[in-house]
Amino acid sequence: MVVKPYWYSGSRSLPACVAGSGGEGRYRYLVSEIRCPGCGALVPGQAGPVHAYMLAAPGCWALYGSLQQWKGALTGGDGLTTAQRAVDCYAAQHAANPDRRNRQSVAVHLMSLCASIEHGVSGAQLRMRIGDWTHRDYPLLVPRPAAYPVTVRDVAEAGERSRAAVVDDWAISTWAAWSLHHGVLRGWLAALARPTA
Repeated sequence: MVVKPYWYSGSRSLPACVAGSGGEGRYRYLVSEIRCPGCGALVPGQAGPVHAYMLAAPGCWALYGSLQQWKGALTGGDGLTTAQRAVDCYAAQHAANPDRRNRQSVAVHLMSLCASIEHGVSGAQLRMRIGDWTHRDYPLLVPRPAAYPVTVRDVAEAGERSRAAVVDDWAISTWAAWSLHHGVLRGWLAALARPTA
């Protein structure tokens, strides 16, 4: 466990992840950090809610939750694509649970990343297609990546002006981390794109 100083203004219910801890806010809290069992990011070691089936530390889920207002404000084609990529990355990086819902989530969100990155499918189009992809039984993709170079923490710590670019890096690096399974994922995506009789 690592202890890192966070500057916390007291205006939120969670410690703010502040890159560099340069004195922002009014109060200084020492917050221990732990590694998220899903994505491997160093996140605040705190109690709190977690996702129903994604294995994530409460601090990691809280970091993701801190992005919801920013994601919700994204509009237009690029904005919706950025928002969808953030959802896809978080789900794909928390693939440690063999539960059917988690296997389905990981498969669908990796296919969404593939469609976005390799085929230029927009976030708006993906939101419509994902519903058609979900109600299938996907196998657990093993081995899963051991680490990710960009995580939700990097996105949360990025300034609002650079956050969309960090999400693009997050998407590209997450898709690349799953390279052992690209063939399978591309095959599933192609099968779902074929018209049914």
